Parts: sequence; structure tokens; C-alpha cells
Amino acid sequence: MARSKSGKLGVGSQGPLLDQVDFLKHLVGQVLQQVLETEFTSFLGAKPYQRSESRQGHRNGSYQRELTTRAGRITLRVPRDRAGQFSTELFAGYQRSEKAFLLSLIEMYQQGVSTRKVGRITEALCGVHVFKDQVSDLAITLDDSLAQWRNRPLSRYYPYLYVDGTYYKVRQEGRVVSMAALLVLGVNPDGGRELLATTVVHAENEADYLDLFRDLRARGIERVDLVIGDDHAGLKAALAREFPLAGKQRCWVHVLRNLAQKVPARHRAETRARLKAALEAPTRVEGERILQDVIHWVALRDEALADWLEDLAPELLAHMEFPRSHWRKLRSNNMLERVNEELRRRVRVLRIFPNRASCLRLVSALAMEFDEDWQTDRRYLNMALLGETEEAGWKNAG
Repeated sequence: MARSKSGKLGVGSQGPLLDQVDFLKHLVGQVLQQVLETEFTSFLGAKPYQRSESRQGHRNGSYQRELTTRAGRITLRVPRDRAGQFSTELFAGYQRSEKAFLLSLIEMYQQGVSTRKVGRITEALCGVHVFKDQVSDLAITLDDSLAQWRNRPLSRYYPYLYVDGTYYKVRQEGRVVSMAALLVLGVNPDGGRELLATTVVHAENEADYLDLFRDLRARGIERVDLVIGDDHAGLKAALAREFPLAGKQRCWVHVLRNLAQKVPARHRAETRARLKAALEAPTRVEGERILQDVIHWVALRDEALADWLEDLAPELLAHMEFPRSHWRKLRSNNMLERVNEELRRRVRVLRIFPNRASCLRLVSALAMEFDEDWQTDRRYLNMALLGETEEAGWKNAG
């Protein structure tokens, strides 16, 4: 693994990691290697090539040691001193609490925990105390790796994209503000899931979504068939500019939730049942017929609500242009909601991020973890069926 002249892991060493399937394993290896180096520097009392009266010895190469982690089997270089007195506490402590140690190293920086507290926690978990300046060095290493992952090249074609955002409290210039963590999940032509993009923005406006979609284009995406998301004017405007041939599917879960807020309690159950009948129709033609009947029925009771449903209709049934076996997974954002639910669980104790960078760090690391897990999962959708659907929108995209 290449090193910069400063003795820290350099940005240039990150590139080859992107060619590996087990990216998370390499990231954890980098962080643990940095822990070893900082522990050894503390033992010697001086950094490499540093002249110091407090120096207790000199480096004498290194030997390899393997460590089994939740991310995979990692090979580390353990430094030697000339007197042979250095003995790392990392391995014994890590083996006893592997999962907790991994989370402490990767998550605690992300959760904005004070560097002094991180030092105390890592010492309690594995017997290695990481000091304040060392924590900063490790955070830089982590940020570099996550930035490389966020900027990795993407495939040209993703039939389906899921877009969703979750708001978090973030300190900014002495105030606590709400910022949106946006995630983009893609289903590739092989039917596998990939988390393609993560970013943290002030609002879900057109400019923010334009930046998000332009980033996807810059990294290689040329064609998208269907985008599943919520009713954000900024999302739709940016989508029309960057992926004009892609269809737009509204999340059913949120539509039915919004409907419940708009309908009087005495009509709520019947309205919901009628709308679900349209959404669950066996064909698009049948779905459109039932939906028009629903709109007519609603118009007799609430013209404004009928207008809302009329405007919404094309985005409610867009998924029906694709293979029927895909419909259940295309008509809602539930999969991405589960990712956001896990994010919220992780930050519940924190409540407020100290800055935007710490929020982006956590979102990126968790997204990368999900992405890593999905690479070994069975395929999410059978994409061979896509080519057999005569009405599939992708035929107009090429």
C-alpha cells in the first residue's frame, strides 16, 4: 500500500481500491493500518525521520499479520523497532470486540463525537488509545476514501433509479439548521442494486437535484428508464432537464399517506380502497379505467381532491410500462426508506451533527456498507423480462 512522504496514507493510494469488489475491507484495512502507525509513533516518541530527545528507539521494518474482521480478512504491516520491544495491543483487543471496534473507527468520526471521547472509547474497546490529533488524521484518511467511493465511475445504463431524502439537524455558523441527505439507488441491467450517490444539501430544490443528476451523468450514466421518488417540484424539474426520457413514478406509500390527510375521516377507508384497486389493477389499461372512475367518484364530493388525483394519475401508473413482476418493487420507495431508517437509528443518540462534513461522512459510510452488502446478494430483479415488455419505456431511450 503506497504511502505519502508524511508517513500517512495518501489520497493517491485510494484509486486502486475502486477496482476491488471488497472496497469496505480495504477501507477498514487503511484505518487499522493508520492506528498501528500512530501506536508505533507513540511508542517511539517520534515520527519517522524526526530528531527528538524523547525518541525511545528506531524503526526496523515491519512484518505482516492477518486479522479477521466483519469486512473480511485483512493483512496489516506491523512495525518493528530495532530493540524488538514494540508489541501492539490492537490484535487482541480487536478480536474481542471486532464489530464494536469497526463501528467505533468508522462511525464515531461520522457521528461527530468529540475526538477526546473517541480516544476513550477506542481504548475501552480494544486497548488502543487514539489521541486527538491522531483522530483527525484518521478522519482525513476516512474522508479521502469515502470521497473516492462517492466519485467512482458508474455504468452507462441503469433502468431504475430510486431517489429519496431525509432531513437531519446540523450546526452551521452557530445555528442549528435542517439539511437534507439525498440518496440515489440504482438497479443495474443485471438486476443488482447499487447505491450510486450521496450528498447533503440545504434544501431539495431544483439546483440541488440538478447538481445530483449532473454528478451521475459526469460519472458515466447516460440512460435511465424510470425514476421512483416523491412529489418534489425540484426533483421533477431537474429530471426533465437531465434525464428527459425517463418516466417518473410516485411512491404509493406517500400518496396514500397524503390522501388520508386530505379526505374526511368518514370517507377515508372507501377512498383508499378505491384508489388501491386502481393501483393494483392487472394491466395499465384497466388501472387507468379504474383510476378515472375513482377521480369521477371523488369529484362528486371534493373537486380540489379530484384535481389533485387527476394531476397525479400519470405518475401513479408509470411502473405499469415495465414487466409486471417488477411492479411491486417499482411502485414505492420502501427499499431506500429502509436505508434511511437505518441512518436515523444510527444518529438517534447524536441528535445534532456538529457540521455538514460529519453528516456527509455518516451518510456516505452507511451507504457504502449497504452497497457492499448488495454486491454479494442475489439479484433484486429479473431484468431479462425487461426486453420482453413491448411497452417498456427503455426502448425509446436508445
